[in-house]
Amino acid sequence: DCTMLWHEWWTYEGISGPDYWGTHNPAWSLCNKGKYQSPIDVSPNKLIYDPNLKPLHIDNTKVDGTLLNTGHDVTYEVLQDSLEPPFTFSGGPLSYKYRVQRIKLHFGVADDIGSEHTVAGKTFPIEIQIIGYNSDLYKNYTEALFSTHGLAAFSILGMLDDKGNEEFETIVKAARIIHLKKALSRNISSFSIHNMIPKSDFFITYEGSLTQPSCQETVTWILMNRPLHVSQEQLKELRLLYSSENTPLMENNFRTPMPVNRRPVRTNINPKAEDKECTFKRTIYYK
Repeated sequence: DCTMLWHEWWTYEGISGPDYWGTHNPAWSLCNKGKYQSPIDVSPNKLIYDPNLKPLHIDNTKVDGTLLNTGHDVTYEVLQDSLEPPFTFSGGPLSYKYRVQRIKLHFGVADDIGSEHTVAGKTFPIEIQIIGYNSDLYKNYTEALFSTHGLAAFSILGMLDDKGNEEFETIVKAARIIHLKKALSRNISSFSIHNMIPKSDFFITYEGSLTQPSCQETVTWILMNRPLHVSQEQLKELRLLYSSENTPLMENNFRTPMPVNRRPVRTNINPKAEDKECTFKRTIYYK
């Protein structure tokens, strides 16, 4: 299809896959040449304890939005002109307030693949990314995307459990209705992002990029130190989604880890803490 737009053309495999994103479109050159690319593999033994990291402040506001099958992933697009107050987060490594723009789901065809970020080489069956823009400095997401301190994102890794997270179930139910790309979207009102973020005071943070083209390097990543519990049934529902009407199922929609290079990967988990509530074991929670 000659009318196919550039932003739809890329995939996760072959000559339109991650290794070639930066060569096919000059606007995406960071995907290949950038030194601050995401995702990364987090090595617990290389984490830098930073006592200056502040506590995270995460809103409890409920949001309205639309769940979409983009063909690349499942995205929940938060309505920005809603009458409801925006959902924002701040603190941690952030000096500004960030307003959530969208939530993206990355998953695999089997339980041992799916996440983009990995911990000590271990992959998880799903990763939920909550992406926000700096609403203190910029008018909207598009402006922030290309700007310093423009974006921040939570990475929440999913682990299998008999009972999946209830808020996540809301997304799964809507995804059930979106089996064909763009044929259907599904509105989700009064959605609690807060209830999908695992309750933990501890996190890991580094400076990186978006994990899809154009791979802009304006993202502060925050990896929560607790997983989201998802059920086998919830994952099965997501794996039924098609990339488009005449293409295979949307499976393995993840980018593999990129070189950390010289980037510091910081944490507020104190390895020397004697307190029972704060031991270095928390850095390997996912193991």
